[in-house]
Amino acid sequence: MKRLLPLILLLAFFAAPAANSAESAKPAVAAAPAAAPAAAPAAPKGMHFVYLVRHGMYDRDDKVDDRVGNGLNALGRDQARLTGERLAALPVRFDRLVSSTLLRAMNTADLMAVPMKMNVVRDSLLSECTPTSSRADYMANHTPEEIAECDAQVTAAFARYFVPTPAADTRTVLVCHGNVIRVLLARALGMDPKEWARFDAGNGGVTVVQVPATGAIRLAVLNDVSHIPLSQQTFSGRGGGWSAPK
Repeated sequence: MKRLLPLILLLAFFAAPAANSAESAKPAVAAAPAAAPAAAPAAPKGMHFVYLVRHGMYDRDDKVDDRVGNGLNALGRDQARLTGERLAALPVRFDRLVSSTLLRAMNTADLMAVPMKMNVVRDSLLSECTPTSSRADYMANHTPEEIAECDAQVTAAFARYFVPTPAADTRTVLVCHGNVIRVLLARALGMDPKEWARFDAGNGGVTVVQVPATGAIRLAVLNDVSHIPLSQQTFSGRGGGWSAPK
């Protein structure tokens, strides 16, 4: 046995490298691939298009309540119908048609609704008022309380309607009034709201504002009255110079 021990140790010495070689000859196991990073969510692309439409022409009577009087005259009804036909002819779908609760705006929206095949929703936040202005002559005709009430009303209207719709494109038509449209537009463009009177407003005019999911609000169309014949165009001021203010 003592003679065999050296022989056994010698055989073990030579067998060990062979075993190691056999292990190294085995194919290497590939490491599992790293998991792919999660895809970033797609950026929202929905755009909210806000269409601001001024009511048609009317004959002003200061002795009556605007909620039940001062409805459209014949010219104003023509302007309203033409504006409705203009929007109905566009290759888009409108989601909401909203008017103020004053009669001239309700008349306008109701006439527009016929070719547009839409129902009208009323909202008193869109009714005419006089907000704070840099023009002293505008401020002289109203009490501080009336002006403050109008400022609060327009602020609430802006918060309600000038909101993004990131999931999908949407289109809202607001039929309202010259002062309200101009101050909403000033707010949308980041102007000093007191400068709203620097815009003119045409009866039946269409202004379109884009409210994106991200980024600044953009003006797309300003006071478009091209759908109304020149002889029937009227403005809060002189417009493009071919019409007297009415």
